[in-house]
Amino acid sequence: MAVAIVGAVPGWVAAVEQTAPVKMVAIRGAVFDALKRPIPGVSLELQSASGKSLRHVTSDARGEFIFRRVPAGIYAVVARKRGFKLARIILETGAAKSVELTLASEQPLSLPVIVAQLNQARNALSPETGSTVYRFTEKSINELPQGENTPLNEVVVQAPGWAQDSYGQGQDLTHVHGLNGGGIQYRLNGVFLPEAVSSFGMFFSPQFVQSIALVTNFMPAQFGYRNEGVIDIQTKDGCLDNGGQLQYFGGQRGTIQPSFQYGGCTGKLSYYVSGFYLQNYLGVASPTRTPNPIHDRTYQGQGFSYLSYLFNPTTQLSLITGTAENFFQIPGQPGLPVEFPLQGVTIPPASDNLDETEFEQNYYGILALHGDPTPKLDYQVALFSRYYSLNYNPDPIGDLMYNGIADTVLHTGFINGIQEDTSYRLDQNHTLQAGFYMSGETLEEDNNALVFPLNSMGNPETTPIRVIDNFNGRAILVGLYAQDQWKPTEKLQLTLGVRWDLMDYQVNQHQFSPRAGIVYKLFPTTELNAGYARYFQVPPFESVLLETVSKFANTSAASSISSGNQNIKAEDDNFFDVGLNQVLPLGFHASVEGYFFLAVNKLDLAQFGNTYVFAPLQYANGRGWGSDFSLAKTSHNLSTYFNFSYEVAQAKDIVGGQFLADDPAELAYIANHYITLDDDQEFIASSGVSYRWIGFLLMVDGFWGSGYRQGFANLSTVNPYLQVNAAIARTISMPHLGQVEGRLSVINLFDHVYKIRNGSGVGVFAPSYGPRRAVYFTVTMPLGAVHPASQMP
Repeated sequence: MAVAIVGAVPGWVAAVEQTAPVKMVAIRGAVFDALKRPIPGVSLELQSASGKSLRHVTSDARGEFIFRRVPAGIYAVVARKRGFKLARIILETGAAKSVELTLASEQPLSLPVIVAQLNQARNALSPETGSTVYRFTEKSINELPQGENTPLNEVVVQAPGWAQDSYGQGQDLTHVHGLNGGGIQYRLNGVFLPEAVSSFGMFFSPQFVQSIALVTNFMPAQFGYRNEGVIDIQTKDGCLDNGGQLQYFGGQRGTIQPSFQYGGCTGKLSYYVSGFYLQNYLGVASPTRTPNPIHDRTYQGQGFSYLSYLFNPTTQLSLITGTAENFFQIPGQPGLPVEFPLQGVTIPPASDNLDETEFEQNYYGILALHGDPTPKLDYQVALFSRYYSLNYNPDPIGDLMYNGIADTVLHTGFINGIQEDTSYRLDQNHTLQAGFYMSGETLEEDNNALVFPLNSMGNPETTPIRVIDNFNGRAILVGLYAQDQWKPTEKLQLTLGVRWDLMDYQVNQHQFSPRAGIVYKLFPTTELNAGYARYFQVPPFESVLLETVSKFANTSAASSISSGNQNIKAEDDNFFDVGLNQVLPLGFHASVEGYFFLAVNKLDLAQFGNTYVFAPLQYANGRGWGSDFSLAKTSHNLSTYFNFSYEVAQAKDIVGGQFLADDPAELAYIANHYITLDDDQEFIASSGVSYRWIGFLLMVDGFWGSGYRQGFANLSTVNPYLQVNAAIARTISMPHLGQVEGRLSVINLFDHVYKIRNGSGVGVFAPSYGPRRAVYFTVTMPLGAVHPASQMP
């Protein structure tokens, strides 16, 4: 090729004369701001040597663009975006080119802008390529009937594959695809925070949530240890959620819940705090159909704070602290017969008014350093700590006479650890990621039980004795991962990774776990995905040991199964899924996802006798399959969704924690038959709609389930259930107060009486009903700047 300069063009350029066959090349590039953050939506123009406009493209979500099949020569690429100064770069192409453009802001970068960009980079450390992800934003949570006062478990049941339950924390109040092996993990700003097992109260509130991503099915390599589902919370930030609000939520069932939020920026410091106090008469799911069960008060309080300090535009130090303290009375079942006479007591307390209580405490903190020093490198290293305690106090007389045991339980755990994640953008096609996780937990279990000894005839005495059962343990987890997000073509993206994990608790195990995900854009509106993952799912570090079982031998609390394996192993899963996402006319978006898994050492949770303590039991093998369907539409005035799931979760042969099943005939049957797990419902659905109309916000949502399992070996099913909730809200401008929102909410609008559990099934001993109809009202007043989620036209 001969190049001749034939004339000057003002500003930069010379013309080109081609005397050889034209060679076609591609010009790729990316657009960044002054802080080296990618800018999407930039208009890019390709100009010829004479200044003639040839083509236009727009940068994608990663700031990337491409001009295809460009003849070799001299060109200019011009970048324009509102709020930024024009940028131009000149290049000569004889081969494919990769260029970078930097756009300068027309206004100085403010701290909120820098914080928002750092948060965006931090979120990029947790890729979800190929995963099934269902998102709740601050706006979508506000459009639920109870708004930000919706308990977190009632938020997530509006997602496909997630179902409600009646007791326990996290993995017990909700189930993903009918599983209950303690496999739900919570993440705050990308940091995995281990949680307790047995508790009634939630320790995270939607009030401090900026967004929630629920991740299920195939998961990339950075997700380990608990892979049934991920609740990935991005918290509010004072620079982005400045100002605050005072709120009062109350109504029937003796409900009183005041709360507050406030955030802002001072210099390089961003701060956000929130908290609430709650009391009502329905702390635990009622064991009867009554709307107001006896002895069911609860008192709860939560506090949360987020502080961040910007050392420079690319380095941020943040501190998260939180606390949750929850007190519950435990409602009893009416009309139970006295099974164990107690010397000196002639008139026992009523079985529905026993004085059983539980007090739970949770305290946690995360100190994270996040940096984005170059456009290619992003990292976060976090130290985390958590302390929890559960104190269960029985009714000494009533529990002895009705259950044969009055067990005072104190369980505590102290967890400390470190997590590091790094992302490096090697080139246009490869983003490399790696990281590690390490935690150590000390556990203490102090059980002090009154029981009746058995006489020589096998009958209980009438004078109780005391059994002390204490345990101290240590659990260590270590994990490493590496993966590559590879984009070989514009339509195809692969996520290839591997994890190595080690668990040292009761048993010492380690495992390599490969992961492979694929996303292919078949058409502009059609996307296919598939994935394979091997999971190493650790059990909850709370167990019932053989020593415990032996201590209760020859007493009224003796297990009918006195032998078994107390060493619970990690579950080994091979998980496969395939799905389709489709953009439909009228702004609807549909997705369908199918999955199948095979498990070795399948985990499940079971109730320990008549106590409200839950511990893991283990099956030799497990299997499951199903599919999730979701249809959604969001516009300025209308948001609507419908989800439907089919799920089957089965297991065979209990090989760990056999004494929790407490039925030799049931244990023998399960040894030779696959049974459906007690937390599996074959079909579940959820739906909702919110509409803004002449200044009002109208909301309706609901969920339906075909019923949990019950009876011998979970062979039968509880009746199906349906719950519909509704609300109406309006914001009005009030002198000296600003924009004040009022909301009226109705839970279980049609007062459908339904039973969640009947107290039978493998490892289930307590019946429970869903909530009856209740009316609540909310008043929200601004503090400082009006909170965006509270604004309504």
